Amino acid sequence: MLRAAVTALLVVVCSAALAADVEVVDRVRALRLQGDLVAAKDLALQVIAADTEPQQIGFDLHLELAKIHDRFGLHLGTRPVAAALEEINVAARIARDLGQSAAADIELALADYHYRADMSERLFETAFMHARQAIVLFAALGDKYGEAEAVHRLGLIHLQRRELHKARQLFDESLQLDAAGGARDFFRGEYERHVGFVYALQDDPTSALPYFERSLEYRIKAGAIDASLFAAVSLASTLIELGRADEARLHLDYALEIADRIPSPVGRQRAEAVLARITPE
Repeated sequence: MLRAAVTALLVVVCSAALAADVEVVDRVRALRLQGDLVAAKDLALQVIAADTEPQQIGFDLHLELAKIHDRFGLHLGTRPVAAALEEINVAARIARDLGQSAAADIELALADYHYRADMSERLFETAFMHARQAIVLFAALGDKYGEAEAVHRLGLIHLQRRELHKARQLFDESLQLDAAGGARDFFRGEYERHVGFVYALQDDPTSALPYFERSLEYRIKAGAIDASLFAAVSLASTLIELGRADEARLHLDYALEIADRIPSPVGRQRAEAVLARITPE
């Protein structure tokens, strides 16, 4: 009886420790989404340096660091970021002991990195290969969220190639997969934004507008203040095209406030470029 009680206590303690470990990753992610990149980076590095967490937590934190470095690169205009790839490579070494789920996460991370790195040539062959492999692995695992992310990445590649019909098909498929896992606000914000770009590239601002409006709404709802900056700029640009400059100015004021808070020189430049269309020199 005593042994059973001790075993039960150990289960409770281990479960609490695991929950605390996962909470660390969630805190890092939340800080990243809010745009507090320095705090997110410092927390991740602090936990990794302590070297007391399970391998899975270290793996997750290295992938978070890759995303943090990528966001620094976005705000400073220095994408792709070599430090992001270095973190993915560290995570890949850890992934060898973690099974297929970690392997799928690595393929998705590499698809993201090479999507940035291939942007100048716009061929995206390496990114395409990793996105396809991620889809296969996530589908085999029955991981609807992972599959949704990977399918969406493939849609982005087709969007950049101006293969708009195929991009829209993939975006819609990704949304269905996400809904099957339990719809996420941040993912919905990504979907709305990129479908908005499908219409924008067809010179159809009227159709694009509600998608950009919902993108901003869902990003703010998800606590993705960093990403809401760019959603606000896209929305403002579309409103100007439709002759609604007063509404656009409100969203640009918001974008400029966030750009200064992060800080984001690139975000400020983009907002100011759109603002110049309202108040030309």
